[in-house]
Amino acid sequence: MNLDIIWQLAGLGILVVVIHALFKTAGREELAWLTTLVGLALFMLLALRVVGQLFQEVRATFGM
Repeated sequence: MNLDIIWQLAGLGILVVVIHALFKTAGREELAWLTTLVGLALFMLLALRVVGQLFQEVRATFGM
């Protein structure tokens, strides 16, 4: 298993939490939620890439 993607997801999560907290303490609630939504979208894109690789490996294994 490739651990690089896990480190990328963890780093993304930490970065989003820090930026969200900074915006929230500054009173910019809408930017805090926008940051969270953008972070979620990036997380989903990275996860989708991993799932795509998994399906490619399954196809290669079973010769589909």
